[in-house]
Amino acid sequence: MSDPVPVTIISGFLGSGKTTLLNRLLHEDHGFRVAVIVNEFGAVGIDGNVVAGGEQFVELDNGCICCALNKELEELATNLLDNKEITHVVLETTGLADPLPVAWTFVRNELGDHYRIDALVTVADAANLESALQQSPVAKLQIERADILVLNKMDLVDDDGEQAIRTIRELNGHASVLPASFGDLPLSLILAPNQPPRTWTDVDTSPIAAHPTFDTWCFEAEELFDDERLEDFLYGLSPTIFRVKGLVRTNESPQWQLVNIVSGRIDVRPIEPTRPPKQPVLVFIGPDLDSTQLEIDCKQLLTGSSWES
Repeated sequence: MSDPVPVTIISGFLGSGKTTLLNRLLHEDHGFRVAVIVNEFGAVGIDGNVVAGGEQFVELDNGCICCALNKELEELATNLLDNKEITHVVLETTGLADPLPVAWTFVRNELGDHYRIDALVTVADAANLESALQQSPVAKLQIERADILVLNKMDLVDDDGEQAIRTIRELNGHASVLPASFGDLPLSLILAPNQPPRTWTDVDTSPIAAHPTFDTWCFEAEELFDDERLEDFLYGLSPTIFRVKGLVRTNESPQWQLVNIVSGRIDVRPIEPTRPPKQPVLVFIGPDLDSTQLEIDCKQLLTGSSWES
């Protein structure tokens, strides 16, 4: 029987930079034939548009891999075994998922003969770590579960990440901590970690409610956004809306614009997606979203001109 395929589970709270790291795994030459499984909490797979491409790309359609039993993931893992060229599997969980039940899918039953977990990797936002821990208990679990912690967005902190590292060490004293900005670190540290294999006996794999306090709402547009009104809207959003992600087109530019908001930090930049979306879209994530008011507000951002014109 062939050696088990190594699996890396990449988790991290909303906006930590998982997709940036995943893009590097997909596009840089690292010597591995990687099958990538992407999952993003939300009504529309925005991350599928951003990271599409690479050698092997799979996007799940069920919206969340966050419990101990998931037949779709089991079926997908079984089907991937037919591709003998794959040397590694990387799975990105939703930002609101406990990674342990996802990992357990690969090592139980017959799949355990064909896969082994190399590492649970958690990406943490150095600038917003405390906020994430206050927002959701899942953020704490993701850090506690990790074998490797990528302390991302170091360019946004002034203390060399010392406070974030202290917080991490209070929660997890054994994981390797890798400082990074824009997910820039040697990929061999992720795909070929120098550490003993994880022991799966006596591990708590009971599922948890991964996103009980968060809602998600999606606005799909048929028209161009007004650039100025969109900017005012984004800067005026309630701080209770923790995460906004989207791809839009405006009346000021024919290019697609990638919208990212994490804990009030706004980033809008032009992008050329490998696989353009069917239409402009904004996804909002936060507790107790007022979808009725959001829809009213978003419709007021439109110009009346088709985005396809």
